[in-house]
Amino acid sequence: MAARSTRRALSADRIVAAALRIADRQGVEALSMRRLGAALRVKAMSLYKHVPGKAALLSLVVERVLAEFTPPPAGSAWDERIRHVANELRALALRHPHVFPLLATRVPASAAALAPIEAALAALHDAGLDDDAVLQHFWAFVAYFTGALLAETAAATGLGAAALVVPEGIDRAALPQLDRLGDALAACDFTKEYARGLELIIAAVRAARRAG
Repeated sequence: MAARSTRRALSADRIVAAALRIADRQGVEALSMRRLGAALRVKAMSLYKHVPGKAALLSLVVERVLAEFTPPPAGSAWDERIRHVANELRALALRHPHVFPLLATRVPASAAALAPIEAALAALHDAGLDDDAVLQHFWAFVAYFTGALLAETAAATGLGAAALVVPEGIDRAALPQLDRLGDALAACDFTKEYARGLELIIAAVRAARRAG
């Protein structure tokens, strides 16, 4: 009698999970269909039965990461929900720093992956803003957390500086503000500054609500 095979059946779910592991450990640039096939102990061509190609695979990886998002508690205040969304996104970014740039540049295509956007829009609506103000403050929120987290994840992966430092050899006299604030800029505390910037956005929402 032939021995029963113990190899797990190949599926899109297994492929995406393996792709995320490779991206987390080695970076998105290291992810290829050949390397993914080797990790799953299958021929690379067999992957195409489940995913059309690398571009589609990366979109599925983005959706897998965004599915880790935990929605804000029901009934919580609008500002607490904004903080929750921002902190959840930062947690996702720090768990998957190599993948975060994809999250910042790809539009998700599932309801679960769109949950952070829905939660942020709902919180701004419940703050008492009209639709125009909701959109204005939503894009300010997106621009803020995207820029802040791209900088932090770049530092975490070694692809960027951990803080802004004026290079040696530059005449500081020509940059008086950088000269004055250089030490503070060089000692960036990402956790503190992320929270501080978020409070500025929340304060802007409150001001817009009062003006309205």
